[in-house]
Amino acid sequence: MAWQQTDQRGVFSRPMGENETFIKLTGDAGLPLNREHWAINSTATIAPTGSFASADLVAHFRRAWAHLRFQHPSIAAEVAHDDTSLIYAVPADGAALDAWVSRTFGVAAEAGSSADVIPTFQPTPYAKLVYVPRSGELLGHTAHWRTDGIGVILLLDALLAIASSPSPLADPASLPWGTEITRLAPAVEDAAAVPRESTPELKERGAALVGAFALTVGAVGIPCLGDAATPPAGTRSAALVFGPAATDKIVAACKARGVSVTAAVHASVAGANYALADAAARDKHYTSTVRFALRPYLPEPYSTPAFAAGLYTTGWVKRVEARASWAERLREYQSEYRKGITRDFLDTHREYAAQLAALIRSLPQGGAGGQPPSDMDISSIGVAEKLIRRSYGTPEAGFEVEAISVGVEILSRQGTTFVWTFRDQLNISVVYNESFHSADQMSRFISTVKSQLLDGLGIRDP
Repeated sequence: MAWQQTDQRGVFSRPMGENETFIKLTGDAGLPLNREHWAINSTATIAPTGSFASADLVAHFRRAWAHLRFQHPSIAAEVAHDDTSLIYAVPADGAALDAWVSRTFGVAAEAGSSADVIPTFQPTPYAKLVYVPRSGELLGHTAHWRTDGIGVILLLDALLAIASSPSPLADPASLPWGTEITRLAPAVEDAAAVPRESTPELKERGAALVGAFALTVGAVGIPCLGDAATPPAGTRSAALVFGPAATDKIVAACKARGVSVTAAVHASVAGANYALADAAARDKHYTSTVRFALRPYLPEPYSTPAFAAGLYTTGWVKRVEARASWAERLREYQSEYRKGITRDFLDTHREYAAQLAALIRSLPQGGAGGQPPSDMDISSIGVAEKLIRRSYGTPEAGFEVEAISVGVEILSRQGTTFVWTFRDQLNISVVYNESFHSADQMSRFISTVKSQLLDGLGIRDP
């Protein structure tokens, strides 16, 4: 349903979509710990050029952040008290806007990098932006129900485009507030014109998709620290970056085989799960998520960066067998990614997400029992230059983007491997919770993904 004005002047509301509800329920698992599972973190490491090198970047980014809210007002939408709808309040005046900016924009002056800030995040009603001067990072943070891994990079792109404007940024309070409501993001089900009323056929298709989640029971995982009583601590990451020459070889080898880099890394993540599993667990199957951005399948304008602050992503569970070779798993994953998204799948999505939400609500407090899963999953961003530029403005007044990253907050024994290419360099980063996995173990995991990838593609490690 579209955003509608409520009884309060300047306050707008709409029901949460089924996909947003499912993702919010997943994130809410961390609320008893004052944390939010799957909250998304994104960074752009920037180097100011020309006059920006000596500018007051804190004040500059603070003002740009207020302008970003005008362009993408859904970063200031929040969940209503009923937990079933979203609300957005147009700033009543400059003081109200400034109060919101003060709540959502911060400076981590003492932090060495975003890695020091991410473990400190707590649930917040709105999206946040933190500037880390020592590392030159802009760190975005948002609940996952608001947007996705593609969306958060698009938001950093929009922010840097604003911040590098050749004209001085106007006082944000002078913007025509109230007109921004036309840019509030709809739920993906409405953007995709998914049927509102279910049918027996849609229910059956949705149940088949949800039923695949049963495959996660008894799947292979890697060893964990702690026991059932161990609480989660901070989210950390281990990463590697392939240089341009190695990246070129990987891309060329994938093209020669007619497969995507994502499928090849996916096969390698599966292999790393087996390589690091306890010997007794290596006969188990492996499950992971095949993820798709829904934006390319939506009509304009929802398929464009104008709706970066919308949750427009999906995925399903895929099983591979223990004794399959790397090449066999590669073929299976390539087949899944090649399927893409069909109209039938889109039409089923409301029912699919609603049944997933019902499944989460039906789980007993404390989880489903048994051994908690400890697999490492995968999520691919693709070629990041399609989402964010390498530079903004001019050499006389602008920013170079030296690196980007994406990750989610992890409160479980599972982790997620993020994959993207930027500046001709393939990046692989695994996010995990430090209560359950050590830095050494995750360094070994990422090294194993690397060796699986290079060995599988027949590339000698440079």
